[in-house]
Formats: sequence, structure tokens, C-alpha cells
Amino acid sequence: MLKLRFVVLTLVLFVALVEMGLLASGTARAQTTDECGQATTIASLVACVEHCAQQGFINNQGVTNSLLAELDAAQAAQDNGQNGTAINLLGAFIQEVQAQAGKHIVQPHAQHMVLHAQMVIQALKNG
Repeated sequence: MLKLRFVVLTLVLFVALVEMGLLASGTARAQTTDECGQATTIASLVACVEHCAQQGFINNQGVTNSLLAELDAAQAAQDNGQNGTAINLLGAFIQEVQAQAGKHIVQPHAQHMVLHAQMVIQALKNG
């Protein structure tokens, strides 16, 4: 059942990216799994944020620092067996990304980070 949910969620993510034209060659696109990791882990989401910052898709260091601090706190919560707290912190991460989308985070990359975070939340819920 868990594998089926992951496959469905991955398929939804892929279709969304194709629909938005983010996987077409020659266009600005969100990171692929090769760039931010295939794992649905908080660590892979950290790598995703760091990649966006390095590429200039997040144009404000304060926003980058804030997002990474939320992810660090979520990772610490998960490490302490507090998955509910980690999920809540990932929800706050999603809200911050959405608030900064189109301002300090390039829109397609913000959408990608939100989808990535939702996949991590789902993985945490599934244990």
C-alpha cells in the first residue's frame, strides 16, 4: 500500500511538472530528482533548497536561512521520534515557500519545493 501511494504521488508530481511545462527542454524548469535527490526525506529537501539558492532561484539569503532553519528543526524532531512535530514544521516550511513564491523564490521552483515537502510529509505519515 505504501509503495502504491508513493508511486501515485510521484506520478501526480510528474504530471504536474509536465503540465506546467517545467520538464520541456529549453525552458526554465524545476529541479529534477537528479538535482535534489530522489528520496522523500528532509535531507533531500534541504539539498533542494540549497540547490535553489545556489542557482539563484531563491534571491534572498535571509529567506534561504529561514527555510533551512525550519528544515533543520524538522530533522531534529524526526531524529527525536517526533514525526508529528516534524510534519507541523514541514507545514510551516510550505507556508513560507508559498508566501515567498514570486517574490524571493522563482515561482516554478517554489511549486517544486512545495510538492517535494508534501511528498516528505506523506512519507513521514506512512512511517
